[in-house]
Amino acid sequence: MSNQTAARSTPPHGLRHFFASTALAHGIPIHEVSRWLGHRSIKTTVDVYGHLIPASWDRCLMIMQNALRPDTPPAMRPGAVRTPANPTDPA
Repeated sequence: MSNQTAARSTPPHGLRHFFASTALAHGIPIHEVSRWLGHRSIKTTVDVYGHLIPASWDRCLMIMQNALRPDTPPAMRPGAVRTPANPTDPA
């Protein structure tokens, strides 16, 4: 199926859902998406799309831990990618 065919066969509500899902997955704040969708309450947006932003808790945790322990080396902070010193050693 070509992109044109897919676009023509997608109902408007599907395009709306695609827009909201994509915006949230790429870090657009949920209150902005809620306003753009015209929801009367942000609760509606959170109820429908809230599951798409689980990484926000991880970001919050990392920010709070970094704020509380600014002297922690970056490699030891939550979420840091750890690589072996010697590429032939297992991680």
